[in-house]
Amino acid sequence: MSAQVLDSLLLDRNIFEMLNTSGPDGNRVSLVQPARLQSAVENQIQQNRSKKIQGFRIRIFSSNAQTARATSQAVKEEFESLYPDISADQKFENIDYRVLIGNFRTKSEAMRFHKELIRRPQYRGAVIVRDLIDFPPL
Repeated sequence: MSAQVLDSLLLDRNIFEMLNTSGPDGNRVSLVQPARLQSAVENQIQQNRSKKIQGFRIRIFSSNAQTARATSQAVKEEFESLYPDISADQKFENIDYRVLIGNFRTKSEAMRFHKELIRRPQYRGAVIVRDLIDFPPL
């Protein structure tokens, strides 16, 4: 179970190509539009890939020990092997190495996944934190 389930029917698909493809009964939609419209939509999608918005993540590791860098990398890799669909970021803030996971838009989404996560002994100390998250895909 993943708390970050997206509607994968439209993820990374081009709406303009979908509309020009014949449906199951051979029906088809014809678009009469300027080429600039498609270009503008594609530009907007590219711009949004780098945007950040306020949201929530779950911190699964934080340390300032001498071995913190290597340990945080190991924690990140272990998490990614258990949950390949959820993003994990290794950060260095002030004097701490941290591993933050997820791109949760609401605290309730983060709490749902947190509840599942703390069932595993290695993540019992996980904490929900407010952070900038990746802009949701269009």
